[in-house]
Amino acid sequence: MELSSAQLESRLPELSARCFLLHGAETLLVEECRDTLRRHFASLGFGDINRLTVEAGFDWSSFVESGRSLSLFAEKRYIELRMPTGKPGDKGSTAIKEFIQQGLEDTVLVVVCGKLDKRLLSAAWVKAIAVSGVSVNSGVVNGAQLPRWIQQRFQRHGVKCDAQVAAQLAYFVEGNLLAADQEVRKLCLLLSPGQALDDNALQRVMADQSRFNVFNFVDACLAGKANRSLRILQSLRQEGMEPILLLWALGREARSLSRMSAQMAAGQPLAKVLKQHRVWSSRTQLVGGAIKRLPLEALQSILGPVALLLAHCHR
Repeated sequence: MELSSAQLESRLPELSARCFLLHGAETLLVEECRDTLRRHFASLGFGDINRLTVEAGFDWSSFVESGRSLSLFAEKRYIELRMPTGKPGDKGSTAIKEFIQQGLEDTVLVVVCGKLDKRLLSAAWVKAIAVSGVSVNSGVVNGAQLPRWIQQRFQRHGVKCDAQVAAQLAYFVEGNLLAADQEVRKLCLLLSPGQALDDNALQRVMADQSRFNVFNFVDACLAGKANRSLRILQSLRQEGMEPILLLWALGREARSLSRMSAQMAAGQPLAKVLKQHRVWSSRTQLVGGAIKRLPLEALQSILGPVALLLAHCHR
């Protein structure tokens, strides 16, 4: 059986499967599916938890043997097999299929991977899980879906989020779902119970914070205020801000400015360009000033170094 991450929680109570494959490009969604399975099977008494990670030299024979042996005090077992590459090799593929074929009622196997391409999805061990159990593809949240996804995240925490605020947050964190989730959680902690989050509330919350945030940093860069940018960067570093979030924000801004600058070079007026790119009214002066100040070549030259740094952060 194949399910999406959105279907998993609602379908779990009716499923009798004891083997699961969790995979997808979005780490956050894969991990949330894993947490859902842990909670569900913990409530069913699967208290003997064994977490394994497939690395060089992994002992597949011991893995298979663990499925045959009784657990301590005969508890129901929950075995989580992390396989980052999704490539167990011939020996691993055989071991996974053999483990599944044992069909033990008191053991659950959850295989956790990253993104699996078409070739990997056709592997024998993947098909074995799909036939005997459940394969869950977490999918992706693209740029067009992200604002609505952010609103739904706020709703989970009991906060009604204005569409404009969701779009504003999505602009800075597009392509980094973990960062989007972190921003939602942080803002929910800063809001009063039952408070709705519109643009005015967002600005008040940010103004009330004694710490800087990624929005302050990007706006300081856009304004060309080097000293302020460095001061904010140092503050964020001391607070433990993840560099990848800042890089995503800078890259997103540089790409957007490059596109707008190219359109203006082609003869389109600034007001029309800003409207086409949905620059909200509170930032038109800032963004417009940056486009006028920075030549297109300078904006494009930023993209290469940012891409290299992002690739380094992903290692």
